Amino acid sequence: MNCDSLIADSVSIGLVLVDGTGRVCLWNGWIELRAARPSAQVLGLTLGEAFGARIDPRIVLVVREALDFGWSSRLSHALHPMPLPLFQPGSEHGERMLQAVDVTPVDIDGERCCLLQVRDVTETVRREALLRQQARQLREDIQRLSRAQAELQRSEMRFRELARQAPAGLFEADSDACCVFLNERCEQLLGHRLAQVAGTPWPELLPAVEEARIRERWLLAVESATRFAEEFRYSHPDGSPLWMRAEAGPLRDPQGHISGFIGTIQDVTEFHERASRNEFRANHDGLTSLLNRDRFERHLRAAISGAREVTDRLALLFIDLDGFKSINDTHGHLAGDTVLKVVASRVRRVVRSEDRVARYGGDEFAVLLYEAGDEKTLSAIVAKITHAVALPINLGHCHVRVGCSIGSAVYPDDSQDPLGLLTSADRRMYAAKRGQPF
Repeated sequence: MNCDSLIADSVSIGLVLVDGTGRVCLWNGWIELRAARPSAQVLGLTLGEAFGARIDPRIVLVVREALDFGWSSRLSHALHPMPLPLFQPGSEHGERMLQAVDVTPVDIDGERCCLLQVRDVTETVRREALLRQQARQLREDIQRLSRAQAELQRSEMRFRELARQAPAGLFEADSDACCVFLNERCEQLLGHRLAQVAGTPWPELLPAVEEARIRERWLLAVESATRFAEEFRYSHPDGSPLWMRAEAGPLRDPQGHISGFIGTIQDVTEFHERASRNEFRANHDGLTSLLNRDRFERHLRAAISGAREVTDRLALLFIDLDGFKSINDTHGHLAGDTVLKVVASRVRRVVRSEDRVARYGGDEFAVLLYEAGDEKTLSAIVAKITHAVALPINLGHCHVRVGCSIGSAVYPDDSQDPLGLLTSADRRMYAAKRGQPF
């Protein structure tokens, strides 16, 4: 046995070293005892092969990140309590022991390796749970039990140190939603210190549009003694709009009544923004940001269905640009893209905010006008669009002009179904392009 192995076996934590290829090259005695596998059987294996199918996939992910990118990670027992199939010696593989795992990239002879440091926190978790129960009892007897007061202070210090290192925001609130504990991360997310919000139900920190809903969900969780889990919008004191997710489980007093909740708060703004971007891309044209063809036709079908109920009139306009191909051929596709974006903006400004404008394909646009009015009103809108499109467009090095041909169809005069309106507007647009009467 070499000196490195002797040192590794002498420490009271688990050590696993993975080389750059992802294979185990160190497996100390602490791990041997709790994994029930001697090092001779696992050296040269991958972590998945060494621990078997019961390993948490997140361990493999963070090890790969450490080897590929040099990232360190900590799998806290608060969020990932049992990532590895390790058991207390003599437990005959009953329940896994609670663990905290540090994953650290290390450089050995010029090769990036990954060191896993595994700690048994089963007793720590058990002790902290007991201390929290004692702390609540001590708060009730604080005026007459001075020795209990000192114990409460010590237990709070221990808990706060653990909570300070937690990557998520941790909070505790009473049944009225008044916060009695916030860790540092939670104070950062909310932009408020505990002293500033103590005694105030935390839903009152939310925008008015969210406060009533979240307060109702909190009261329901208290009455039903169920877990609270909600996402909500939040305005940070620095002015930034955020999306938060709060999850909390109920706490009970010695009589079994709900005394409050303890849980986590996380910033999920990036997730919501990504979802919004994906939804926008799925429903809008990437160049002009107008509705795409599929989304426009869905609006058209819904508008006809609604107009049928209230006997309203709708108008559909098809717009095809005249002279656009020559601009593409003469000035290039970037110039053509500029023309399309400018035309889209001009058409959007002419119609009302509730009307729908889409890039229907190529240099064709479609407009859905709610409350179309009479023929005179429709002709005026067509004239405004024609005039707006015909204005000069600055390409930087020169100005160009395009015209447009517009075909219109009115519900219910021309058709009472979407396909009929689309066909009528399209036919009249091509007739206008050829200079023929409708």
